[in-house]
Amino acid sequence: MGSRRVARRWALLAALLVALALVGGGVLWSARPKKNAITIEVTGTSGLAFQGTAEVDGTPQELKGTVPAEFSLEGRRVTYSFTSTEKSGRFQVRALLGDVAISSAGSGDPPIRGIRGWVKSDWGWDSPRRSFENFSRDEDKGWLAPPP
Repeated sequence: MGSRRVARRWALLAALLVALALVGGGVLWSARPKKNAITIEVTGTSGLAFQGTAEVDGTPQELKGTVPAEFSLEGRRVTYSFTSTEKSGRFQVRALLGDVAISSAGSGDPPIRGIRGWVKSDWGWDSPRRSFENFSRDEDKGWLAPPP
């Protein structure tokens, strides 16, 4: 009779540990950083050439083309930057996180400013952190709000 009681206690303890592991695993799973879907729209003087770069979760990629253009990026940590070496014309960059506009900025005419930004997820329940800024194409002094 005593061994049955001990076995029942061990079974209850094991069930409790399994339940705690499942709940804890679920909390950890929901806490992981989520991927962000970023859309970057480049508008302005039609045909203006631009060049850019992006880094998505540590993987660099080249973003270049002519106005108008659109790029879709998805990752937990996304940085991007655009400039033009043209002597005239302008371009505008608008970044959207999902369907919500993060910000937009222009290059000026002539296009002497570049545009860059970043988005990063930290915890699954927090909104992603982000930054968006202009910089001098010829005298870039680095990020005002450095990417994390």
